[in-house]
Amino acid sequence: MGNKIKKIFQEKYKIFIPIIVVFGLLITLYFLYREYQYDNYRDKRDTLVYQYFGGIKTEYTAVITYDMKEKIVDIKAKDKKIDYDSTPIYYKDRLEVIFPQEMIVAFPLREGSQYRIYKYASYINDDSIHSIKNGTDSSFYEYFFMYDGEDLFFFPYDANLLINDVLYKELSGGSYVSVVGNNTLVYYDYANDFSEVIEVEGKNVSVTSEYINVNLTERYFMSFNDKVLLSKPYNLSVLYKSN
Repeated sequence: MGNKIKKIFQEKYKIFIPIIVVFGLLITLYFLYREYQYDNYRDKRDTLVYQYFGGIKTEYTAVITYDMKEKIVDIKAKDKKIDYDSTPIYYKDRLEVIFPQEMIVAFPLREGSQYRIYKYASYINDDSIHSIKNGTDSSFYEYFFMYDGEDLFFFPYDANLLINDVLYKELSGGSYVSVVGNNTLVYYDYANDFSEVIEVEGKNVSVTSEYINVNLTERYFMSFNDKVLLSKPYNLSVLYKSN
């Protein structure tokens, strides 16, 4: 009986192997096709947004493209030419901000730790709950600010803008400040929907609050009385929930 089974197996061996190989290929192709669908699925949504350029407000409809995982993969202005840099994109009807370039998230109360967030990451203020959507990851955070690695700083909380240590402007949460070439200061105050461009050559610009103290001119912030130099996004680990 055993020899008979062995003989059948030997006779069918050449048939079984191709069947197993084909079956394995079909499974592999199925998973590859499914990943292809996820990666190439595009949901385009017209969204009313605005940005400030040189102190001037520009409102427009942005075509925001999402993949199947609800991750933003592209933004284009509809019927308008916008050259996207790190200037934040604000939703018109709520405090939600998209960052068109990679940014740093700095935590002064976490020993000055800094992390990177992806291009098209979002900041969301929902009833004073501050969250960051970074790719497909979303989580709540406290006491942080953002920096583009060059000139622009975004502040989720109320803060004071100082020039040479003298209060110049009280900024509401959701505002940003940019110091270009240490000569030109551009700020946007979210609550008042107001932006201004001023010259600050040779002056020191800083932003302070109860928990945040950032020197925009020299690109550092304070963490428990220690100066922490701000990094570049590409030098940092990515921000995840576990962070």
